[in-house]
Amino acid sequence: MVNEISHIIEAAKPYIKEQERDLPKIRQAYDLCEQNLSADEVQAVLNQAEIAITMIGLGAKALMAIFLKPCFDKEKLTEKEISKDFGEKVLGIVLGLRTVEKIDTRRSRLQSENFIKLILSQADDVRVILILMSSKLNQLRNIQNLPEAEQLQLCEELDTLYAPMAHRLGLYQIKTEMEEMSMKYLHNDIYKTIAKQLAEKKASRDEYIRKFIEPLKALLESKGIPPFEIKGRPKSIHSIWNKLQKGKVTFDHIYDLFAIRIIIDSEPENEKRDCWNVYSIISDLYRPNPNRLRDWISSPKSSGYESLHTTVLGPENRWVEVQIRTRRMDEVAEKGQAAHWIYKEGDSASGSVHWLARIRNILENPSDDSLENDSNSRMELYSDEVFIFTPQGDLRKLPAHSTVLDFAYEIHSNIGNSCTGGKVNGKIVTLKQELKNGDSVEIITSKNQSPKQDWLSFVKTSKARQHIKKYLREVQYKTAEVGKEMLARKFSQAEVKFSDENIRKLIKALGYKEPFDLYLAVMDNKVDLSIIKTLYDEKAEDKKPVRIDSEDFSGKISRKISRDSDNLLIIDDLSDNLDYKLAKCCSPIKGDEIFGFVTAGNGIKIHRLNCPNAMNMMEIYPYRIIKARWSQADANVDFNVGVRVIGSDEISIVSNITELLSKDQLVKLRGFNLNSKDGNFEGILTLSIRDIYHLDKILEKIRSIKGVYSAERFDMQKR
Repeated sequence: MVNEISHIIEAAKPYIKEQERDLPKIRQAYDLCEQNLSADEVQAVLNQAEIAITMIGLGAKALMAIFLKPCFDKEKLTEKEISKDFGEKVLGIVLGLRTVEKIDTRRSRLQSENFIKLILSQADDVRVILILMSSKLNQLRNIQNLPEAEQLQLCEELDTLYAPMAHRLGLYQIKTEMEEMSMKYLHNDIYKTIAKQLAEKKASRDEYIRKFIEPLKALLESKGIPPFEIKGRPKSIHSIWNKLQKGKVTFDHIYDLFAIRIIIDSEPENEKRDCWNVYSIISDLYRPNPNRLRDWISSPKSSGYESLHTTVLGPENRWVEVQIRTRRMDEVAEKGQAAHWIYKEGDSASGSVHWLARIRNILENPSDDSLENDSNSRMELYSDEVFIFTPQGDLRKLPAHSTVLDFAYEIHSNIGNSCTGGKVNGKIVTLKQELKNGDSVEIITSKNQSPKQDWLSFVKTSKARQHIKKYLREVQYKTAEVGKEMLARKFSQAEVKFSDENIRKLIKALGYKEPFDLYLAVMDNKVDLSIIKTLYDEKAEDKKPVRIDSEDFSGKISRKISRDSDNLLIIDDLSDNLDYKLAKCCSPIKGDEIFGFVTAGNGIKIHRLNCPNAMNMMEIYPYRIIKARWSQADANVDFNVGVRVIGSDEISIVSNITELLSKDQLVKLRGFNLNSKDGNFEGILTLSIRDIYHLDKILEKIRSIKGVYSAERFDMQKR
């Protein structure tokens, strides 16, 4: 096989820039291949390498990877050895080939587009895809050596995946060969029928083309058209079959079994004029169908495709498609930046057209070494998507960063609602686990599971969010109904009519927006229902104020709260949408003795028992006072509190105070104002802390600083 490898290396030279460096490496890679593989296996690798060079134009690194990959699969080479002897890029191609070859494509016909995207997205280097093409074509050329079931499976994959990918990459020869051969095996009867009909009509078709072209050629020459070429473009059997399927017509009614193409050697500044002149001459000779005129010269397609298409009535009253273009336009349409697959399939994949155009340009310019040296050759297509397998081998498309829970909802809403986790590639993971391209996922469910509010914080798909929100709304409505019934019973016990008007009055008093919110709060025990009797007591506002001795105030308000309140308001969350807020006049913090005061339209305000306004509220509105206490549960809520520090006016005191506070991770210094007078200073600190016990420790530490006379809490608003 020495002659064969020498032939391949010779053919590869135009595509290799650093020949002195790379040619020995190619030979070294081949020697490893020959040492570790059987003769038949080596021959298969050589055949694949020849396709990669002659039909695709791949270079040195791709050739090395082709020779090394079988040795790596047989564990005759390690990653470290490949990297050391041939470089990281070659190793990356070998690993990329292993990744894409592991993709199970047996069900590709059902979701061919998703499988194509998955394969493209899994390959970090475009050469992986190009080598894969050469491998598949080599398998196709040796298909007779496979069992019948494997023959059909291979042809199915070629027809649905690899031929379309070859088309997108501009590998038209490979595409046509794959389509023709796969059709021959998958639809043999149809293939034979069309081939027979084409053979029977070949002589008459060739004669008709001659009769159409001869007078046209003579007329164009007589009109002084620049040098041109006229040729017939026969369709492949696969293309004719597609035409029969899509057009729902018989073989005899396919007018464009061939198309006439006129290619003009125009100067750049005369291209449009020459094409329209040719169109005018054709129209004088053969009657055109105005409905079939396509002007892609004045307005080229987004892919860059330029051409004039017309259909004319030729000899024997047969319609013939004629394409008119310049040599430059023909090169672009056939080989260059037009990305011909978009022309055929629409603009649905326009996001990748620039990448494909760059790859096509590399493929079509063998002297361009950019594929070998391009630092941006990593494929970044479909980075906003991931493709995931079900245990049955079906492929699902999801947004990037989707989780196991997103996948569960993609399968079915009931699966999502009961999801507790999953198995990703056989490993048990949580429902928050992000998924990667090609993952195989099995969902784990439980009949005791149900959607939670926090699920909304990590799902990525709108489908999952919609189902979670729908479930939570349904639960809320059921909860609200129970809360409504509870409230109705309390109204009845207080001998107050349960009416829309009274509900609105209660909503306004507690600061809610609508009845639904009130009913949920009642169900969650966030409303002190004892206020109903006082709120609707028409005589309450007429009661005379109660005079309270300031010395007896604390004990009296404590006794009043304990005696009059059957229900207790638990302060467990301080978010703005609840029915209570902390009063700014005394800024209570967790651990303070507190009470609630029902305001007229601003909900319940929480005050400290020693609030400066507490005595006034107790004297004038005793019926609005309700019992409240802090929740025993830990909460990650910080409270702002004022601290007044008095001491000697020394620079070190301020730095000592700030240093002390900075060492406590649970305290934040929000503000520090300093006033000096007569050798003393007064510092006003605004701290953010967790509770009163924490505050007491802070105050004790500040008092221990040398030069500090006192450190006390004060009411910030009062100051």
